[in-house]
Amino acid sequence: MEGTYQDKYSFIGEWYDNQASLIRRFNVFYYPVDDTIEMYDLKNRKTFVRRVKVNGITLDNFYIGCTLYILGRLIKIVDFACENTRKLLHKDVQVTFVMIKPLPTSIVGKIVNHFFENGLRVTKMKKSRLTAEDINMLYRSSIADPEFPFLLEHLNGQLVFGMELVGKDAVSHCLKIIGDPDPVKAESGTIRALYGTDSVRNCVHTSSNPEAALQDIEYFFPPPPLRAMRLRLTATLSNCTLCIVKPHAIREGKLGAALEAIDEGGFEVTALNMFIVENDNAAEFYEVYKGIVQEYKGMVEELSSGPCVAMEIVAKDKNVHTAVEFRKLVGPSDPEIARLLRPHTLRAKLGKTKVQNAIHCSDLDVDGLLEVEYFFKILDL
Repeated sequence: MEGTYQDKYSFIGEWYDNQASLIRRFNVFYYPVDDTIEMYDLKNRKTFVRRVKVNGITLDNFYIGCTLYILGRLIKIVDFACENTRKLLHKDVQVTFVMIKPLPTSIVGKIVNHFFENGLRVTKMKKSRLTAEDINMLYRSSIADPEFPFLLEHLNGQLVFGMELVGKDAVSHCLKIIGDPDPVKAESGTIRALYGTDSVRNCVHTSSNPEAALQDIEYFFPPPPLRAMRLRLTATLSNCTLCIVKPHAIREGKLGAALEAIDEGGFEVTALNMFIVENDNAAEFYEVYKGIVQEYKGMVEELSSGPCVAMEIVAKDKNVHTAVEFRKLVGPSDPEIARLLRPHTLRAKLGKTKVQNAIHCSDLDVDGLLEVEYFFKILDL
């Protein structure tokens, strides 16, 4: 965004106030001179947050549809508040929707990598089971196609990954790197040419234009009141453990590699969701380490520093204890030690420091289920 400097950028933000069960709207101002944020309550016509620096938030974090964690509140940016901001930012950054069809998790990881390497960031992601109604909605422009009945048969009742991707001209860029709907005709090196088999089993579905992208994202990632009714999370809560790909690893594009390694290590990802964990929830989640592990404060700050991906993990071998076996795959909490002693583990491959060690996994056998429930039941509400 070089050459697009101004004294402040203005956006419309929404906050879902749980206690009042209503959506509050704000002007959210961003000042590039000192990376500060200010919020103005539109209904009550008064300043809600005075200019303040919020760790981890820069201009790059602002785009239509993003969620920002500002002083204990999750604020969704829904529009530009002035034409100048729109002109400066809108020509670059877009969101699009992608759905990865039923595929082995290792291939899903490769596809996620492919997007990252091509400049598209994953900003929302979850695993869900499709109904016929969902397929009709997501393929609304193709219902008359002769292929549609086969698509319906291929996808109905199946588990898929939905994603919001953000990047420069995301819609057209995404269509280009995915390739022709028929993998045989798709250009070499595109996702469908690499991993697709035919025009029904062609790996991915994506939105055809910016308006459709916004509708698809709104549909696949519904607001809190609708979450219990549509495209729910798929946790099994049985012989499971929790895995979190931490925010620094998401920013560094390591999610794809983590998914590949989990599959190849003998585990299924039975549920997945991208969360922004608020600071007090991170503190509650890591409470068992308080006063015991000197990195406690850093761990809390890391977990609440941006989007993370939480997964319910189940061993493919039904005779083993998932939490025990998965902990072996994740490795020692210090990546330096992991690289020396267990170089094939996830933290050895993806971690940097004891705090930024890429992966959290349940430490105690009994905690696996409790931690999965915390993310997939309590936080989802």
